[in-house]
Amino acid sequence: MPVRLRMTVEYDGTCFEGWQIQRTGRTVQGEIEACLAMLLGRRCRVTGSGRTDTGVHAAGQVAHIDLHDTEIERVTKGLPAIVPPDIALHSLEQAPDGFHARFSAVRRTYSYRILRGRSPLRARYAWECPWPLLDPEAMAAAAGLSLSRAGWRGMSREGGGNRTWLVDVGHASVEAGPEGWTLSISADRFLRGMVRIWAGTIVEIGRGRFQPSRITEILTTGDRLLAGPSLPACGLTLVSVEYRTEEN
Repeated sequence: MPVRLRMTVEYDGTCFEGWQIQRTGRTVQGEIEACLAMLLGRRCRVTGSGRTDTGVHAAGQVAHIDLHDTEIERVTKGLPAIVPPDIALHSLEQAPDGFHARFSAVRRTYSYRILRGRSPLRARYAWECPWPLLDPEAMAAAAGLSLSRAGWRGMSREGGGNRTWLVDVGHASVEAGPEGWTLSISADRFLRGMVRIWAGTIVEIGRGRFQPSRITEILTTGDRLLAGPSLPACGLTLVSVEYRTEEN
């Protein structure tokens, strides 16, 4: 009898070419599927809630696997023990009827960490900002203006195969601390490169190069040239994926 298994996947993205299997290069999906093949003696597809790019980390990626009921115990006990050390699998359990890791998701949350200057111990998971005196009030105001259901073409990379640029952002914030800043954003979907370009635009606003109203201007016009640069992947983490209540 077929059974769908759900799991939460945590990974350090530094040495991966993203989540999705590529023709060449090491990927998170590829590593998990290779471990499953070793465990079960057959190929088994792992479906994630979405892609993460090269170098992007995840604390709460969600994935599912379709198994035979006789394989459940072998996978739940054996798979977490044999994945590589830069991957960890949590909460392996049978998924509710109709659950799909990608299509059942209603909201995803990302964070982008920015350090005040250099920090060898933290640089693997954050961007070392060369401008330590960013304006937190201007950055917070810009984050507030990001809360909307709007077209985000101006803060995304071309080539993502998007049918629509519309994104519903339900949360966006900037938290300042002694070590730097944490930018958080939650939405129903994300476009290719969207969070890193949004973060780069927030930094430019913090530097005083743009006014907070630049966010509204970009969302209104869809002009990529008005936005800031795309920040490095190392600072970006997929924090969590939320699902409809009946599937939690």
